Amino acid sequence: MLVEIRDLAPGETLRVPFEERVTLHSDGGAVQAQARGRVQLDRAAAGVRLRGHVEAELPLACSRCLGSLAETLRVDLDEEFSVGEGPAPRGGELGPEDFVSWIGAGHQLDVSEVVRQHLQLAVPMAPLCRPDCQGLCPVCGANWNDGLCEHHGSVRGG
Repeated sequence: MLVEIRDLAPGETLRVPFEERVTLHSDGGAVQAQARGRVQLDRAAAGVRLRGHVEAELPLACSRCLGSLAETLRVDLDEEFSVGEGPAPRGGELGPEDFVSWIGAGHQLDVSEVVRQHLQLAVPMAPLCRPDCQGLCPVCGANWNDGLCEHHGSVRGG
């Protein structure tokens, strides 16, 4: 969702619903998630502040038993962008200007990319289908959530 900020005067606020499919990555590769929420853009003299709340349900695989699960990701957005081209790359050490997000001459803010980045950071590194997931037997591959196999005692040490 590209938002045109050229006509948004300093002091004005734009509130819009957000509903788009975004591509996120997990251990299983790229997955599509439907993101929904509301965003607000507040225009200041030198930039734009983007705030909002977005949710997306993401299909994942349990890191212990490999079973399917759906994880609801919830993120709050709060980002600031400066309007202009930004400084020319100068090389050398990073300075404060290197950590500013710029909206270029096109005066368009890609809200979808901001949402995608925030949701990507919320994807769990080791999702679990439930907190007490028993995982798989490393010998025969049996799902210990469904019942114990003959290797359970020897593999688990007890």
